[in-house]
Parts: sequence; structure tokens; C-alpha cells
Amino acid sequence: MASTSKPSSQRPATGVIVPKMEHPPQDTIPAEVPDKDNASGEAWTSEMQYVSSLAKLQKMEATIHQLRTLLSGRLMDPIVPIVSPKAASRRPLPKSPRELFEQLSRTARASVAEVQEFQAMWRSPEIKAIWDHVDARIKQNGGQLLQPTGMWERDYDVLLEELEKEERAQTEQQQRVKEEEERAKIKSVEGGWRTIVEIFVQRNLPGVRVMAHQDQPRITVVLVKAGMAFQLQAVNGDGHDMVDWRVQDMAAPGKPKTKLETAVAACLNARPRQWDLAYLLDMIASYSDVKQTPCAKCGKMTDNTAQLPSIRRPNPIQSSQGQPVVWEAYHPACIDSSQSSHPISS
Repeated sequence: MASTSKPSSQRPATGVIVPKMEHPPQDTIPAEVPDKDNASGEAWTSEMQYVSSLAKLQKMEATIHQLRTLLSGRLMDPIVPIVSPKAASRRPLPKSPRELFEQLSRTARASVAEVQEFQAMWRSPEIKAIWDHVDARIKQNGGQLLQPTGMWERDYDVLLEELEKEERAQTEQQQRVKEEEERAKIKSVEGGWRTIVEIFVQRNLPGVRVMAHQDQPRITVVLVKAGMAFQLQAVNGDGHDMVDWRVQDMAAPGKPKTKLETAVAACLNARPRQWDLAYLLDMIASYSDVKQTPCAKCGKMTDNTAQLPSIRRPNPIQSSQGQPVVWEAYHPACIDSSQSSHPISS
């Protein structure tokens, strides 16, 4: 598609290749061509899929227009004060041939990087899937391609953002409904939180000791192999009629708290589902082998600061409804660099 800018009266310097459009013979019925994307499990039936693809193509066209200014302008920009002093009257001339060479080198390297970025985008699996889908539709239509109007009629990047926002709102609403149902189930458990603790103890997890206090809603969890202990305290719930559970690390008498203990307690208190005691106990138990579990992202035991992976996140693929949560370990730096917009655990 062409951009929304006014068309130039000059003909392009290079020819534009347009697919040859012909009607199929009247006595021929176009064969049904399977859509390659449908075979991958994600059919092109949702509005999100089409809008996302159009946004990618729109971005590619904008990149193409940007690349067109390389040779005619930006790549030769350092020599403009020399060849056209009037056009660059406010720009100083290079002080020496070496300075000019360095300016041209920087510009050339930046230009090559732009071209390489576009090539990577063009050859990416996402763009290939789009072209495969377009080719399949053309074959289904007997070689006919729906001709565009000549300009982008919508800003698909903005439209995609709106659709993603609506999708997030729907997901959050579904999550709220699901949590309300789960809270109702927990409140209906006979014996309350003590029953939840007893059920967890019956799992008999190696190296995990759980003790419920008799006189108040307080629980002590000891991770024998990890050498850590935590105390869970019930507090008033935030916005609902159930108690939340707060975690405090318990250092050994006469010993200061370690960075690992402090980081683990912070991660536990930053979890979602503050009211879900079973979820919290399972999350604490995932630290029992903290000294043997490498980071799921970098694959290393310690990071640049010699710290162990103190973050735990559930694997959404391996963790299924009604089954124990599969926890993954991360260094804080490993998730801050690529997933800083997400909560610590979800």
C-alpha cells in the first residue's frame, strides 16, 4: 500500500512490479487451498490476528520510506556543507579530512544497520506467515487480488493497541470472576486455614517443615536444605472479606539476614493472590532447592552480583488447572531487562 502522503507528480525512478491480474477461465473452479497458518493451530479468524498483521505491514512500509532517504540525503549528509555551502550555511565545515572520514563512517554504519534491521524484519517468521496467508487467499480467489484504495485508511498500530487494551480488560475481568469463585471455595473449607495447612503437610515434600501456631493465625515454614525459615501472618484482607498472608523471613539467632533471605521474602510478598494460602505454601516450597536450581533464562546459578535466583514465577504452560504449579527460578536482573512490565509472579 502507499502512504497517506500526497502522491508525487514525478514517476518513480524504478519500475513498480504489479501482480498480473486475470480472471480465471469460466469453466474452471478454483481449487481450495489450505491455509498454512490454520495448520499451526492459530487460525486467521480473529480480528486481532488481521490487525496485528496489517500493523506489521504498515510499519514495514514506513521503514521503506525511511530507507529511501539514505542515499539521497542522510548518507551524504556530512558532505553537504562542502558541496552546497548555501544549503548548510549554519553547519560548520569538517576541520580535517579525518573528521570528514569519521562522520561518513558513522553515517554509513548507521545506514547499514537500518538496512540490516529491515532485512531481518522482512525475513522474520511473522512476516513470512503473513505472505503465506496472502498467497493462499490469492489462490483461493483464482489468482485475483483485492486492490487497495491507494492509502492506509486506518492507523493499525493504534487500532492494535486498542484491541490489546480491550483483550487485557476482558482477561482481567475473567481473572476476577475466577478468583471470586476460588475465594468462595476456600471460605467453604471446613476448618479454614488450618485444614489447608494439613493438606499441604500431607504432601510430605522433602526438606519442607510446616508448623501452625495454636493460639493465633500464624504459620512457620522451614526449608531445611536451603537453610531458610519464614513466618506467615494473617492480616486483614485488602478489598475482600478474607485474610491476606504476609511473609517475614526468620534469621537464625545471632546471625544477620542474608541478601537471599531478604530477596526471597520480598518476592513472596509481591505475589498475586495474597489471600491464597495454598498458593503461598507451594511457592515457598519451590525455594527448597534454591541452591541447586539455575536461572530459567540465563541458565546460571549466580548472576553478576553472585546472587542466586531469588524470583519464582509459575510456568503458565506446564501449570494446569487442578495440578501443582510448576515454578521457574529467575535472577532479578534477568527479568528486569526483558519483563519489567510484568509482576514478579503471576
